[in-house]
Amino acid sequence: MDNTTQYDVRVFGTGPGNARAAGMGVDIPQAMLPVPSHLVCELLGRRLPAQAGSSALLAEFLLGLDRQAGALRPAEATRLGTVVADLVAAWVAQELEAVPVLPQETQWRALMESVRGFIRHNLHDPDLTPATVAAAHHVSLSHLHHLFTRHSGGETVAASIRRQRLQRAYRDLADPALRRAPVHLIAAGCGIPRASEFSRAFKTAYGVSPREHRHRARLAQAPTAAAPPG
Repeated sequence: MDNTTQYDVRVFGTGPGNARAAGMGVDIPQAMLPVPSHLVCELLGRRLPAQAGSSALLAEFLLGLDRQAGALRPAEATRLGTVVADLVAAWVAQELEAVPVLPQETQWRALMESVRGFIRHNLHDPDLTPATVAAAHHVSLSHLHHLFTRHSGGETVAASIRRQRLQRAYRDLADPALRRAPVHLIAAGCGIPRASEFSRAFKTAYGVSPREHRHRARLAQAPTAAAPPG
């Protein structure tokens, strides 16, 4: 629909009478949506799934934007807006079975967001490799490498996986809720099951061992001792 069309939003459910529903709206200039308007009109009034594929990727991205809205800088708005438009276009085209009508660049950017989401959700899997990422997206490994380095400032797929695994381990080791979890189990949960490999990579990335990082985090989180009465 466009912003000149009147519409009603109704929420149907089986929850208690005081249940609340939250929604999010996205306004996209028609010029940014590379799908013919007469095709988009075919979706009006249809219930569209959002649990898998392009729709799930779009929903996750929008929720992430909403959660991080306060931390995002104005300079990031243009790039993120383009990503949203690409994901909406990919979703609409998928529903219409009209993916070929999308510009090649739009298809590539949407593919990259799908790749990034796939990596985030599978970091725990030690078998996550560039080859498995390529296979999951039905592209060749060379094509994946080309697109990824082009859209990630030169970072390779393998380097991105390694960096994100270490970042997750860095956060988990400092998490008070996980203070009793052995270091090697946290590493394994981040997709790095070999303890010696994890320790070396962690120290190279952060300049301290995993245990030292955890110790420092605990000291920083400890409540300040109460001052003796005067």
